[in-house]
Amino acid sequence: MIRWHAAVAAALLAGCAGGSTTNDGTAPQPEPGKPGAPTTTPANPGLTYRPAPAAAYRLERHDSLELQYPGGAVQQQVRDRIAFVHVTVGGTDGATSYPVTIVVDSLQAWENGQPVDSAGAMRGTRFTAMLNPDGQLSPLQADRGGTLSDELIGRLRALFPRLPPNGVREGMEWSDSSEYKLVADAFPVTEKQTTTYHAAEGAGSKSRITLESTGTYTRAGTRQQADQSLEMTATGTRHWVLQLGSDGSIISAQGNDNGDMTITVPSVGQTVPVKQTGSYTIAPVAGS
Repeated sequence: MIRWHAAVAAALLAGCAGGSTTNDGTAPQPEPGKPGAPTTTPANPGLTYRPAPAAAYRLERHDSLELQYPGGAVQQQVRDRIAFVHVTVGGTDGATSYPVTIVVDSLQAWENGQPVDSAGAMRGTRFTAMLNPDGQLSPLQADRGGTLSDELIGRLRALFPRLPPNGVREGMEWSDSSEYKLVADAFPVTEKQTTTYHAAEGAGSKSRITLESTGTYTRAGTRQQADQSLEMTATGTRHWVLQLGSDGSIISAQGNDNGDMTITVPSVGQTVPVKQTGSYTIAPVAGS
């Protein structure tokens, strides 16, 4: 659910009436609803998502996990991902939703410094969804499955931060609460998140606007491994700073998150706490 409020009211542009003047020398004002009546027009229409031609992006993410095993043993894991994608928002400007197509040009993946061989098979993978002008995105559908494909779906959501229903202008604040499915740390989970956004004052222009966001999330899911059921729960915080262009496309984005995760093996009563930290960037690829 989106809740938002504007910090600056829209300016009024009053029309001028021709003809005679009143006794005090001022021009008579037409009554509302009659020809020539003043109209109300936003001085700076809010920025929303609109159709945009294909644009190339580099999505980079680095995660560090600290697993704390019973008995005091600690294991460090490092995960790195760099994806190059082409994003197209189609349809006709002013529509209630737009078709989105995201094609993977390449994916580089490492686990603890070792390359993941299956990353090469991601080349050409196509994801599709529908996007509303306020950034509400339907579930992304991939034309091929796999662990890395499922994992990337959760990352691609970051390309479309939520906006207020009537568009965003400098000084506005709003919040978004949503629930969706994704794959995180090899677990298919349901994530619930709440994010508060602020459009920085003095940092926008006719062609771009800067957003800052802070948020929290919870996750829960299960998976099978070696004929055993594993359960995962997690909570965490996120912070983003983004610049959006006039059509909603990302000009730059960087952020980080921190989480506490618990992995449980119910059959043996074992619980493993995990500390997670991550950083990520999104940047256009010049000349693509």
